[in-house]
Amino acid sequence: MAKKILKTPAKISVRIWRPIIQKLDAKLEAACLRRDAYLTRVLETEIEWLDQEVSLPNSQASYDYVFERLDRLDRKLVSLALPAAVTSRLNEICSRKRIVRDAFFNRLFLLLAASPKVVDTLLFGPGREDWRRDVWSECKHDGPFFQNGFYPLEPMIDPFWAVRTGLSMHADNLEDYVEPLSGRTVSVSRDAITGVIAPADSLYTTVFGHKIGDNDLLGLSCYIPDWRVPGQPAELDHRTKLDELFAEL
Repeated sequence: MAKKILKTPAKISVRIWRPIIQKLDAKLEAACLRRDAYLTRVLETEIEWLDQEVSLPNSQASYDYVFERLDRLDRKLVSLALPAAVTSRLNEICSRKRIVRDAFFNRLFLLLAASPKVVDTLLFGPGREDWRRDVWSECKHDGPFFQNGFYPLEPMIDPFWAVRTGLSMHADNLEDYVEPLSGRTVSVSRDAITGVIAPADSLYTTVFGHKIGDNDLLGLSCYIPDWRVPGQPAELDHRTKLDELFAEL
């Protein structure tokens, strides 16, 4: 999945929600991991997953909405030393898919720092808490944890392998769709109310509709369908059709 990327260090600045960066730095320090070196290995895999999972580009309205929601959070300026090729590839994907780059970093850092219970809540929801057992039963002889056991000094850094497998195993009601710009056939879901398509739920497309204190997590979105953006025609159409549906009860 991951492409080999040249590692020429370069500094970039991102603004990360303070509770997230504090938690992530503490976990990396406890594991005796150097943050930027570890992130480089993670990003070499994750930016390609980002491109694959955000299979449809955001609209400009969605981009602006995520940017505005993210800007409401109390964020800390963080400097990262990353290979120039990694940064260039990420910038290209974010531009082509209209992804707020800092939203990607905040989401990635949150998922790296999150406890298992938080991961369950954000990505799986009620009734799917046994996804780990399902993944183990289906894939106990595959994946990074199996390979790393054979090659302990050359580990595969793929921190979300099991989570992605669990999401894939629990996916349903998907259909194939040819994305017009790339010509690629991708899996999409179709909204039951309006019939509008969106990328399949994944690590980077599942919308976090939760609140932490007075803050929501919509600013950590890499994809937001237009019907979730207040004031957009698609959002009005969705509300109208939902009202019509309940009027028939």
